[in-house]
Amino acid sequence: MENALRANPLEIREQYEKQLKDLQEAYGEAMLELRARKKLAALMEREDDK
Repeated sequence: MENALRANPLEIREQYEKQLKDLQEAYGEAMLELRARKKLAALMEREDDK
């Protein structure tokens, strides 16, 4: 607990900014994968209709 009180606010901010950046990157990757899966599903559906 004492260590948390002694922590430098700039270090805490940098830690949260890094975490936010990592989460944004993961979200972006997930969105790309979702788009790819939707396109694949649409292509597979077209193949099934033939």
